[in-house]
Amino acid sequence: MNTHPIVLGSPDSSDALTLPTSNEYGLRFGPFCLFANQGVLLEGERPVRLGSRALAILTILLERAGELVSKNELLDKVWPDVNIEPANLTVHICALRRTLSDGRAGVRYLVNVPGRGYRFVAPVTVVNSSTDIAPQESLPHNLPACLTPLIGRGEAILELIDDLSRHRLINIVGPAGIGKTSVALDVAEKSLQLYSHGIWLIDLSKIAEPSLVPTALASALGLQVRSNDPVPDLVVGLKNKRMLLVLDNCEHVIDAAATLASQILRGTRDLRILATSRETLNAEGEQVFRLAPLPSPPPSARLGAVDALAYPAVQLFVERAAAATNQFDLTDEDAAAVGDICRKLDGIPLAIEFAAARTNAFGIRDLASHLDDRLQILSVSRRASSPRHQTIGTALDWSYQILGDDEQILFRRLAIFRGGFTLDAAFEVAISPGWTTYDVANGLESLVAKSLVAADVGSGSVRFRLLETTRAYALAKLSDGGETDLLARMHAVYYRNLLEAPDAPSDKHTFAGTHAPEIDNIRAALRWAFSPHGEKSIGVSLTTASSPLWMAMSLLAECRNWVENALDHLDERERGTRQEMLLQKALASSLLFTKGWQSETHATWERTLEIAEMLGDTEYQLSAILALWGFHIRFPNYPKALAFAVQSADVAKESEDSGSVAMAAWMGGVTQHHMGQFAGARSSLQHALSTDSDASRLVWTARIAYDRRIDGLSVLGNVLWIQGFPAQALQTSAIAVAEARPLNYGLPLCVALGWTGITTWLAGADVSNCEVAAAELIERSKQHGFVSYHGLGQCLMGACRMRQGASTEARSLFSEGIRKLDTAAYKVFHPIFLGAFALATAATGAAGEALGMLEEFERKESHPNYWCLAELLRQKGEVLTVQRSPDLVAAEGYFRRSLDLARMDGGLGWELRTAVSLGRLYRQNGRHKEAQALVRSAYNRFTEGFETSDLLDAKALLDDLA
Repeated sequence: MNTHPIVLGSPDSSDALTLPTSNEYGLRFGPFCLFANQGVLLEGERPVRLGSRALAILTILLERAGELVSKNELLDKVWPDVNIEPANLTVHICALRRTLSDGRAGVRYLVNVPGRGYRFVAPVTVVNSSTDIAPQESLPHNLPACLTPLIGRGEAILELIDDLSRHRLINIVGPAGIGKTSVALDVAEKSLQLYSHGIWLIDLSKIAEPSLVPTALASALGLQVRSNDPVPDLVVGLKNKRMLLVLDNCEHVIDAAATLASQILRGTRDLRILATSRETLNAEGEQVFRLAPLPSPPPSARLGAVDALAYPAVQLFVERAAAATNQFDLTDEDAAAVGDICRKLDGIPLAIEFAAARTNAFGIRDLASHLDDRLQILSVSRRASSPRHQTIGTALDWSYQILGDDEQILFRRLAIFRGGFTLDAAFEVAISPGWTTYDVANGLESLVAKSLVAADVGSGSVRFRLLETTRAYALAKLSDGGETDLLARMHAVYYRNLLEAPDAPSDKHTFAGTHAPEIDNIRAALRWAFSPHGEKSIGVSLTTASSPLWMAMSLLAECRNWVENALDHLDERERGTRQEMLLQKALASSLLFTKGWQSETHATWERTLEIAEMLGDTEYQLSAILALWGFHIRFPNYPKALAFAVQSADVAKESEDSGSVAMAAWMGGVTQHHMGQFAGARSSLQHALSTDSDASRLVWTARIAYDRRIDGLSVLGNVLWIQGFPAQALQTSAIAVAEARPLNYGLPLCVALGWTGITTWLAGADVSNCEVAAAELIERSKQHGFVSYHGLGQCLMGACRMRQGASTEARSLFSEGIRKLDTAAYKVFHPIFLGAFALATAATGAAGEALGMLEEFERKESHPNYWCLAELLRQKGEVLTVQRSPDLVAAEGYFRRSLDLARMDGGLGWELRTAVSLGRLYRQNGRHKEAQALVRSAYNRFTEGFETSDLLDAKALLDDLA
């Protein structure tokens, strides 16, 4: 034989592979030989299936064995004139390594040089023609040639080979299409050298009668049978054999297969049996190996092509799609859809292969969207495959036909469940006339044993489920029997009763934790109830019962849709009832979070309150009042908000619940703060904080994800600063942040950080504290999608930059932050930051523009923001002093108005800031004594906080005036 060997040395070897001038040559390495001109790769005598791209890459690397081939060169040669993602090269390199078993048992073929390219590092021999390949000697067997590489089963195969060295009977168990036969054959092929008398496959799928199982074994072994009972002769013939028998597809002759396996193993010493079945043999010495589905990307994964290919299910899909289309390359855009397909097919290899074969007909996106009709989509036939595997339907027919009559009925009925079910649910819904719960439990146990139902054990409880493709098959059988609507009604009634049960948890999160696993069943039940074939009354009651679950799981848009549907179908006799009240509240809550405060949201809360008042339900009255109060706080209409706070106090007194009374006090205190009634605000907030009940507060926090204690502490901190207690203010704000951090909700911490940022900006001597709070607020609010608090964080950061002298950056931050506050209709902080924005604008030399901003705000604002109005007046006075032609008279007028308002409201903090501004104006005009008296009058009334910024500024001015 004329060969030209080259043995590669170091990666820098200068050896070059000399190729014949004729195209009729092969490149041999390890057990493989590539005939590039024919597009054939052989492993020994067995052809290896490889996609055209991978084959082209292997050819290039082999022909330049030992050389470094750059990634760009490979991309240019394999994908000429195509702008392709580099990830596709990585995909095909991974496929090559998997096919060649690169890296296993110390064998290396391809080496990646990071950032540069790839090098083929194994010895390569040139073979003149395919006739020069000497057949490799092999031990006797009847195993079929493997046409496609097995993907994602490497660990399982190694584990099974190891298990066979220790156990004589291994049974690979799993549902239809999971790949039991493929794994068994791969194990057998890789174990050929271990069994001196060979490995023999006995395909029992072709055996119709259990009595013929021993005959099938004798036929596969070529043994003559001379009696009606061939087992004794088989045992004698196998007694001293070191052999592996593969009993494939035992499920329909399970008893006969188990009996034969036991008899043979008892009469032999070195013989081993590897079986495949959809249920256990229950034979002596049997070790069960349950074959798991191929791992698929989780639903929340946002993966690119490279990341998606880390999952074996995606690897299989891509390889089979490439074989079907010859041009398939996974892109980042399609990665999520392919992951979705694999997940919807439960990682079942046969289903994935069928789906991949349809990519030519549908395309990836359409294929993913059409998977609800699984049986139709996956009906492509593979002529060369076993009849029971030519379509998904025939694969499942095989399992269905060997069930008993009662098992078939139960199997069909279980298809009505979606997303899993409990044993209790099966008792109530799937039971047939004349059955007992014992019958259902036994039947379910049998279906689990036959791999038609999966049992998931977690947290001490068991949930059952049908794999989605299996469920689609069972649903078709249920429909053929005309039972679908009957079962759907029983299913919907069961879940309505489950949610309405008197012992159902009252706490929202406990309720959600208990019933969240049933959300797919509830969704399916609602879909049936509101369908033309359903019962609308069941849909209405199920919507009412499930609305807390939708809210707790943050499925707000879906909650809104179901509730709107239920209200549309509400009977006139049910108007004004508790049922309508519950639905209106659920709708109002979901509208609030999905559409914001619109007229529809407001009207829905008002309707909820109206019904609650008619029914005398204090709990729902307080919920609706709280929501309407929040609406008028936010937009704002503070007098209206105060009226709701007073109404809340009246209802809370009737309830005799200390927590509700404290909540009303908190609402009143917050409103009084916003109206500039600081003494009343402080009293109300301190009363609320000292008398509130933790149990009541946490219940409301769970309902609305808003903690009134955190808000109360935060607002109280601001009140204390305004009243002239800056040290206490900073301490109270720090407590609010510390208490908010451990909570499981994002909003309370954002509230605390926002108010703390305000207080530290106004009071703190060190601007870095405000900067830290602002930075965290920006990050947290972005994480949770709180637009208003993101805008607040940007405004606070702008205030910090202003204090640091970076007026231009401050102006930009204020502009974006105020825009977001306006977008979210959050007016509480708008005015104070608008004034700061004006000061930053003026500092950049645009005082006229700054003055115009303030005057436009005064014209548009119908509800003055009373709590910081004194500061807004002061800020306008400051802008008047720095414009190109300062209007000092007008500025003094604004400062005077600010002082009067601060003194009237008891806002010593505002008074001192304005006193310093007016004192500087007096000093500029030579009125030193008036300035000194004015500033000292405010400064001397402080009793603490002398290290804070305003007091330090006042002290510096007094020293200068002295």
